[in-house]
Amino acid sequence: MNEVIEQKPLTQTVFEKLRGDILHGKLPPGEVIRQDEITTRFGVSRTPVREALQRLRAEGLVTFLPRRKVVVSTIPMKRIRQIYEIRARLEAFAAELAVGRLTAKQLNRLKELTQQMEVLDSEMDLEKILEKNREFHYIIYSAADNELLVSMIDQLWRDIPRLRSQYLLTPNGLRDSTQQHRLILEALAAQDRQRAYDLVRQHCEHSKVALLGDDGPAADRGTA
Repeated sequence: MNEVIEQKPLTQTVFEKLRGDILHGKLPPGEVIRQDEITTRFGVSRTPVREALQRLRAEGLVTFLPRRKVVVSTIPMKRIRQIYEIRARLEAFAAELAVGRLTAKQLNRLKELTQQMEVLDSEMDLEKILEKNREFHYIIYSAADNELLVSMIDQLWRDIPRLRSQYLLTPNGLRDSTQQHRLILEALAAQDRQRAYDLVRQHCEHSKVALLGDDGPAADRGTA
């Protein structure tokens, strides 16, 4: 039985549905994606399926292999560690720069987002939580007023979209993430530059530890 397709461009609809399946683990790493099965599932031609897969490839979510084989990408543990080590420092620096530059309107929006994520936590609405999470962080980064820094952070976020959802699905991931957001907001509102830096770095390190299952050298230095 075909799934109902919303009134959107077919490529966009197929992309969103496949992306959601990957982010939520319905299509695990290493899973082969068969284009003929997708066309049957959604009742579409091969063209929007191929275009959707190209977009997923650009996000690093799928890998193209010889003989037109497409599989869900895997992420080596070493790469996860490297990415989060960089993220911890770049994002903490962005938060430090944002202190004193965030407007009252931006701080109010951060408060709204934190409250909304707390509600969504209880509903386990991961897709909406990810949207709110991204907006929360990017309000802070935009306030840093450093385009190069934000572009570097943005590249890391595009590189590993799955990891954020994987972390939130770990035991206590949703609860811990929301609590950390509230503490970050309090530090920003108090214009405590050092605390904002430390909390954002800890936030990234905590995600790394939850994903890798070990503390690593960063945690030994009290940053996780």
